[in-house]
Amino acid sequence: MCAVRNLQNFPSNVPISPLRLHYPELNLSRELPHHHPAGQHARDDCTRDVMVPVAEPLSKRIMSILIELGPAEALREATGSNSKLVSSTARYLLTFGDRIGKLFLSYPCQTSLELVAKHSQTRNWPKSAIRGLCWHPTTFKLAVATVDDSVRLFTTNTQVTLLLKNGLQKGVTCMAWRPFTSGELAIGCLNGVLLWSADPNSLIARPLTPPTQLVHGKHRPVTSVSWTKDGQQLITASVADSTVVVWRVDQQRISVTHRVGMPCAFASWSPNSSHLLVSTIGKTFYLCNVQSRLERRPWMSWDTPHGSIQSFAWSRDDRHILFVTTGDKLLFYSPIATQEGLDATNNRAFQLVDLTETTTDDGSEIGGLPQAIVWCPLDRFLAISFKNSPTIAVFFTAFRGQQFSVEPYCFLSGGSMEYPACIAFQENFRAESMASAQSVLTIGWSSGRIEYCPLK
Repeated sequence: MCAVRNLQNFPSNVPISPLRLHYPELNLSRELPHHHPAGQHARDDCTRDVMVPVAEPLSKRIMSILIELGPAEALREATGSNSKLVSSTARYLLTFGDRIGKLFLSYPCQTSLELVAKHSQTRNWPKSAIRGLCWHPTTFKLAVATVDDSVRLFTTNTQVTLLLKNGLQKGVTCMAWRPFTSGELAIGCLNGVLLWSADPNSLIARPLTPPTQLVHGKHRPVTSVSWTKDGQQLITASVADSTVVVWRVDQQRISVTHRVGMPCAFASWSPNSSHLLVSTIGKTFYLCNVQSRLERRPWMSWDTPHGSIQSFAWSRDDRHILFVTTGDKLLFYSPIATQEGLDATNNRAFQLVDLTETTTDDGSEIGGLPQAIVWCPLDRFLAISFKNSPTIAVFFTAFRGQQFSVEPYCFLSGGSMEYPACIAFQENFRAESMASAQSVLTIGWSSGRIEYCPLK
């Protein structure tokens, strides 16, 4: 185990070599007319001039908000009443509700949309032009989710871009390609999971077959989707549900694998499907060694030092986990015990890198609370984006016997007004023939531009 590193004396930017021509040049801000390059939604001035404000009674507004968003938002609206009795009563009820929530719950009382934004791997998820990136595991196919509730599929055929859009597909939160298929994509959103089957050789812009909606009780919005290695099972988690659900899509069967004490934020199979990690919106997260049926396997639980898990990444051999939390400016490392019969005391988390804010030699600001971490499929490069910094930190990682090392590699920045909204490594890069690079990091910038960064 190596000593704790920090972001001091981080090396200067590494020159990015041009990629081969089959990487599509993408700037989705041109296709999103209502998106502002700075990453904010606003109405145009002409719209403001045309729209005429209507004086709606407060009682009507409160009833509308109560039906659409729930009692908490309705009380917040009532605090703006001109009546001191109404506003003070609403504030009292909100304060009372918060205190009761803190007394009985180990996690904050927040709405589903607030929790989606808080635990999303995408920075500024509600307003980001790009809400997610997902590479196909074996072919050159990139899925890009955007703020207009659509998903675009980019391949080496730059003449046709498949567009996945449906009335049920609202607020895309996560995506996962099904292994051993060329075009099956699971999309998690506010209405559950939509399972698309898209023909990669299609010459039309939209699939002819509508998606299949997967819904189970109150298990939505779905904030995490993950396929097993063989593509037979899909596991999902929802910030509104304390159960983890496994979908056997071909058999049209579902099963609840585990019930925890609080809603779940993420659920992820390890690359070889030998382990399952589930994180909650509180401090607790769970790990299961899946060698037999999930219902019969013991679940081991841990608590994070502060906050909840913000992002995590598996090593390709299922034996190591890197993770960051919402309350620590640290990167943690945990080796996973693979022998049967071991309990939670055999697994420990170590502080690996101090991510406290710092300024590089050329004046770039880097560090702070982490937003997302991604580990390349060969375990060679680790990229970390941050909630407030416009710069991505890239580390070189290596296993030497029982020792795990991490060293600063480079930092990556965009334009003067850009920050990284989401990041992902190309999954099938080993099939590429770029001898000068070992991995490619894909960055979705806040402007709507997508960039490919080869790492050597």
